[in-house]
Amino acid sequence: MKKRVHSFDVFDTSIVRIWAKPTDLFWELGYQLQKENIIQISPESWSSLRMGAERIARETGPNYEVTLEEIYQQLARSLNWSSSETQKALQKEIETELSSLRPVPATQKKIQSLHQENKRVIYISDMYLPEEVIRNFLKENKVWTPGSTLYVSSETRVNKGSGKLFQHCLAQESLQRSQLLHIGDNLHSDVKVPKKLGIPCESFTQTHLNRYEEQIANTAQLPLKFRSLLAGASRLTRLQSQETSHNKQVIWDTTASAIAPMLFGFVHWCLVEAQRRGLQRLYFVARDGQILHKIAQVICRNWGYKIDCRYFYGSRQAWHMPAIQEVGEVELDWILSGVQATQFLSIRSICNRVNISPEQIQDVLSRYGFSAAKWDLNLQQHERDLLRQIVTEKEVTELIISTAATYRDKVSGYFRQEGLADGVPFGFVDVGWSGRTQRSFSKLLNIAGFYPESGLYGFYFALQDRVQPFQNDHLLAYFYDVEKSSDRYFLCKYRCLFELFTAADHGSTKSYEQCGEQYIPVFRSPKNEQAINWGLYVLQGAAVEFAEQITTNLSEQECTTELFLEVTEILAKEFVLTPSVQEAEVFGSFVFSGDLTENAFYELAPIYNLGDWLRLLLYSRHIHEDVWFTASVARGNLIVRTLLGTKKVNMIRQIRRKFLDKFKRTFQLKAAMKTT
Repeated sequence: MKKRVHSFDVFDTSIVRIWAKPTDLFWELGYQLQKENIIQISPESWSSLRMGAERIARETGPNYEVTLEEIYQQLARSLNWSSSETQKALQKEIETELSSLRPVPATQKKIQSLHQENKRVIYISDMYLPEEVIRNFLKENKVWTPGSTLYVSSETRVNKGSGKLFQHCLAQESLQRSQLLHIGDNLHSDVKVPKKLGIPCESFTQTHLNRYEEQIANTAQLPLKFRSLLAGASRLTRLQSQETSHNKQVIWDTTASAIAPMLFGFVHWCLVEAQRRGLQRLYFVARDGQILHKIAQVICRNWGYKIDCRYFYGSRQAWHMPAIQEVGEVELDWILSGVQATQFLSIRSICNRVNISPEQIQDVLSRYGFSAAKWDLNLQQHERDLLRQIVTEKEVTELIISTAATYRDKVSGYFRQEGLADGVPFGFVDVGWSGRTQRSFSKLLNIAGFYPESGLYGFYFALQDRVQPFQNDHLLAYFYDVEKSSDRYFLCKYRCLFELFTAADHGSTKSYEQCGEQYIPVFRSPKNEQAINWGLYVLQGAAVEFAEQITTNLSEQECTTELFLEVTEILAKEFVLTPSVQEAEVFGSFVFSGDLTENAFYELAPIYNLGDWLRLLLYSRHIHEDVWFTASVARGNLIVRTLLGTKKVNMIRQIRRKFLDKFKRTFQLKAAMKTT
């Protein structure tokens, strides 16, 4: 009994193009031919002509299966080429094909495993290219194994789609139908046809564009080369995954196709803007800056940016606190930030914001009715209203100011150690969202004596608010700026989701400590175990891999910041507003803290029970203010999803709002009539 023989489809199963669609390669070929003066028509016209020539060759020839030579004979007649020009153009197509091909890792691994087991491998392809050329493609991409055989429709003049190429292969190999296992991506020619013939088969769909890649590849307002290679880079990144768990595979795939392009576009913009302003160094601030810094290193290496990119430990608490020299409105702005909205807030968590303890101000707390037993409890609304009075008590403000002074020298020491006093023009990168952190950062630089003469440049993904800046500060926003008219605010509502994309593997920076002659950050926790266990390294790995793919296959001149802004908006809307059930489950179940001192944690997209839905419908009250609601809907019970989808909930809330507004106007009118 003969061993089972494995047959593999070639294109999109064994090897894949960097282009999203096979015909997109013709545009690039036209561009190359135009550059070499072989044609005088546009790449778009050439692409149409090339596809038309293949169609005519199939319709007019004796066989439906055609060769590349026959296609180029048609082109030669249309363009009045000489035989040398025809051959030159034909060779250019083969060169362009070869330069665009990459191995499919999963298939490559499978073939190598079969070879080690001494199992026979053959390749079957419906293709107009010569057999020798395709064999060289497979060898160049390390997918070919010694002793393998290749069957190509252009040589045999029969194809897989008709079933005749499979029959030809079986006859040549002297195999029974049950002895051949075929693996391929085309539903008709690689699955339905062999099944009909009684040949076992496996469908391979990893190389098919997913919904994000399809959307980018089909966005006509983006230049064809840009959109095709961008979608292709996402697919190539997806194919590099070595994840075995379902959740981590979802993280890798979603990052490759949706998250990585968004992060890449932002980092690229930061580098472009920094270079335009003559900045020679960029500090990527922890923790958001960890993955952004890694992406920046890839861009600088592959695209030649001469900007010194550094990872910089800092945080709201690490900078706000030591910047305090008085407790005025600016300081109260961040000390009491979110006290009314945050789900959990205690006396101790407020004290932690300014590095003091409740024990140090217990007399003041007692006067306001806060005994020691209440210090760790969640404050009620009327208790939160007292916080401003407590913080502005003389004893408390003096303690805060004196405590801040004890941290200031260490901050200055760390800043000096990291080169902020070198005189090198620099800026810093953060995700967002208001500029408060930059204001404290600038104040600390000024106190230390090395605030930049031209002002400090801060580069942000988005600014949903702008606090009063420090002196000559510059706050630059990439995706959304509250001061500019834009419909991109939707992503700011889900800032905690975006901060998941930029999570780091260490805890937040609380302060700095001197260790010998060195200054080191003091973390709230040495490792961010929650994010690591969730799959942080998977997300970061996919984002870096995408950066490698896109900077290898596209030039910097072809990737303008405006194009990436369009891509970011498309992908953000698709992911945030219409997540798949798997994406909602994996990303929505991530646990985060919206509180500065991380005293309480919540799921990004909690699952709503019946009581939660009723509160939402009646009072417009979500489980917490940072809920990723569309994902909560996707995670919910199927019946609830159907009855109370996002659109229906919004519709019910609008009806409720109109009813309340009408009731209010009626009540006001009756009151006015009664008065008169």
